[in-house]
Amino acid sequence: MFELEPSPVRHIVLGVLGLIACVYDIRWRLLPDWLTVGGMVLGLILGGVLGGWDGALWAGVGMICGLGVFWLLWTLGMVGAGDVLFMGACGALLGWPLVIYGLVYATAAGMVIGLGLSLVRGNLFRVFGNLWIAVASTFNPRRKRVSLSDLPTDELPYAVAIALGCGWAALLPYWPTLNIVG
Repeated sequence: MFELEPSPVRHIVLGVLGLIACVYDIRWRLLPDWLTVGGMVLGLILGGVLGGWDGALWAGVGMICGLGVFWLLWTLGMVGAGDVLFMGACGALLGWPLVIYGLVYATAAGMVIGLGLSLVRGNLFRVFGNLWIAVASTFNPRRKRVSLSDLPTDELPYAVAIALGCGWAALLPYWPTLNIVG
């Protein structure tokens, strides 16, 4: 067995966790530890209960992938620490390899939501300028590194994008025609 078997129980828990995270992130701009860390622990437990040691292993791999990729985004100032932990929880509940789809779809959802909000707020050019400054300062050793969190930006409740992307990924085992990645 090289992947975590799809489980409606885990995916329903993911949906409930996603809805709660969206409410918290939109309303208070934070994701509490009881939700994010609790979601990771619950994902590992459900992986083990529903799939044995293999299930726990692949839930753990999914969690580490989610944490790792979003940790990199956090170091660039693109997401908050709560988003990193929430993606870890989603990764544990999706398991390997669905977490990869979740990461791709969450990133795409975040891009669409971010661009849409920037257009509505009238600051699309500032957003692209900030992104260029942050990326250029990261890869140019002669410049002081600038994080996106240091630049004037609008906040984006990224838990919404994570919940949408991971929810989409959770549907793939049941409706493979929803797969737009390949």
